[in-house]
Amino acid sequence: MPSPPLASPVVAAGILAGAGSPDQQAEWLPLLAAGEAILVPAWLEPDNGSGPTGVQLEARPDGDTTVLTGTKRHVPFASSADRLIVSAREPAGVSLFLVDPSATGVTLTQQLTVASDTQYRIDLEGVRVPTADRIGAPGTGWDTWHTVMLDTMVLVAALAIGAAQATHALTTDYARERHQFDKPIGSFQSISHYLSDGITAIEGGRVLVHQAAWARDQGRDVTTLAPMAKLFATQTCRDVTGVAIQVHGGMGFTVECDAQLYFRRAKSWQLNWYDDTHLEDLIAAELLD
Repeated sequence: MPSPPLASPVVAAGILAGAGSPDQQAEWLPLLAAGEAILVPAWLEPDNGSGPTGVQLEARPDGDTTVLTGTKRHVPFASSADRLIVSAREPAGVSLFLVDPSATGVTLTQQLTVASDTQYRIDLEGVRVPTADRIGAPGTGWDTWHTVMLDTMVLVAALAIGAAQATHALTTDYARERHQFDKPIGSFQSISHYLSDGITAIEGGRVLVHQAAWARDQGRDVTTLAPMAKLFATQTCRDVTGVAIQVHGGMGFTVECDAQLYFRRAKSWQLNWYDDTHLEDLIAAELLD
């Protein structure tokens, strides 16, 4: 649906609930819970990775303000946001700041994405942010961000598995209905085996997502489970939606067919909220270190 149910009430609210000052929490959390305000994170940067070293936007202390200069990409729903939560690097390390998108020096440019969703490039040129709008202590921003991302990864994984299930269902129905050579195309071994592989991967991904969500609910460590769930679920969604396009043939590429929408969104989910490379690094670090 065309609303920010992940970026605002999960990511932004999670950051404020975990590290916000009492004044920040009192001002924004009730509004977020009521759906009366939108806060979105601005964290990815051009040509930088998903990890903490990818945050290079400059935060320069200047009296009772901090001056932000740099660029963020793939910021969801930025034009509708009341505030941006911007990650920036200052002498103490990565910190988080509340930034008014209408402030002097902030430029929003809508990006044309393969997913046809609402993402923006944010350019900040000497944007002054009051000290009161820093979230948490200086240099603690990445730890706060990553803690919230553990929840986010599980939810994106659930989203991807749900989309894979929906795509598989519409593809299976089409394979039953579409006839070629006087019989349903689903009766051909090449297509039936693709569908069999797809539903197997979906069920495996669903178990992994449920395990990660259950562990999180039980207060257990999901440092490994959350990246595993997101990595496997988004790849499964990519594979299943790719098969859907092939089974539907030329019709699968048209906007009248839902297969193309799932196919395009699947790639966006795979790249956003930690890409595969960073997820693999997180899993490997837990396994090897």
